[in-house]
Amino acid sequence: MAVDYHAISAGLYRSVDSITASTDKRDVSEMLDLWAHTDTPFLNRISWGPDSGGLSIEWLSEHLSWGYVENAAVVGSGSVSWAGGSFYPGTATSICATLKYALNCGAMLYTWNSTDGEDGMMVVESIGASDSIVIVWVLTTSLEASQKLYILGELANEGSIPREDTGRPRTLLSNNFSILRKDVRITGTMAATDMHAVPEGEVRHQLRMRMIEMQRDREMHLLFAATQTRTSTAASSMNGVLGFLRGQSGSHIDTTTTSLTESSFNNLVAAVWDNRGNPDVVVGSHDQIRKFTGWDRARVRVEQDSKLAGFHVTKYLTDIGIEVDLIPMRKFPINTLFVLDTSKIRLRAKRGRKLFVEKLGITGDKVEYQMISEFSSEVRGYNLGWHGYFAALT
Repeated sequence: MAVDYHAISAGLYRSVDSITASTDKRDVSEMLDLWAHTDTPFLNRISWGPDSGGLSIEWLSEHLSWGYVENAAVVGSGSVSWAGGSFYPGTATSICATLKYALNCGAMLYTWNSTDGEDGMMVVESIGASDSIVIVWVLTTSLEASQKLYILGELANEGSIPREDTGRPRTLLSNNFSILRKDVRITGTMAATDMHAVPEGEVRHQLRMRMIEMQRDREMHLLFAATQTRTSTAASSMNGVLGFLRGQSGSHIDTTTTSLTESSFNNLVAAVWDNRGNPDVVVGSHDQIRKFTGWDRARVRVEQDSKLAGFHVTKYLTDIGIEVDLIPMRKFPINTLFVLDTSKIRLRAKRGRKLFVEKLGITGDKVEYQMISEFSSEVRGYNLGWHGYFAALT
């Protein structure tokens, strides 16, 4: 017959059969066939910075000038002034606010005009309003639109007086915290049941497995998370590598290439290097990392072993001289391949909450545990082109 108060909510009740799953004591081998990722190769490359007691983390970004400026419009041969352009290739940002940090009176500029087949050498005479520069032509040439004028330094005459200050301001960047959580509930029956392959007991076994999952989650969160502002109904989320890079533009961000080739990869690494970045790892799915093995196999250096066939590429030397480690990832989006400088990336934990397991207490005939990790990430140089990625690979 039915007894009052013996009915248990389906959300709270777990049968012993549902968790032991044929591991209750029977005549079976003492071997646990477990599918679990025990390694997190990218996360293992990233260091942890000091703990934070704030609601977000912040860091300063300071940038040397790109070493050139661009003119916005065509300038005819012999002209003496033109409208300013931008510091960063491919953007339409005005240099009015930042021109003084890269140029000053007396700056010598060089360019090459492919249309005229001539060198252009000029000296900045004055810097005026509306992004205008008055120059003195040393060699006569015209200028194409968006032509790069490389800075050769600022000339000064003997006994000259100080010019405008060229001290460069710093930018304050920030990131939110994310809280990752896992919960474990163990009934009294589960804790008291003998099982194969889990000599430490069901509580420790479940927590150990969830710890492995948490580490894997932290790795993927660092790579792909996008920022979300905390509200009463939404949890806060930090920006991971993709969250920071996806808003950037330039030749170090490739959103069109679908088939990864040696040429396209070298071009992207060269773009990162040209931005003064120094990438050291490539992170992607095994489908993309395996392609490195097929690029000109005759150049792959292997040790001779008559008992071993095949080979595996773990490093790649780009044609610009940068050597990168190749990190294949399990269960990873095939479209994304990151080219990163791990020395510029670090994790920051909330004080005392890097990772902890806490027993919440006993509710009825079960014990509840929570596993919490609250952390954020610094991806320095994301705004300066020091990291890159492919977004549309197939």
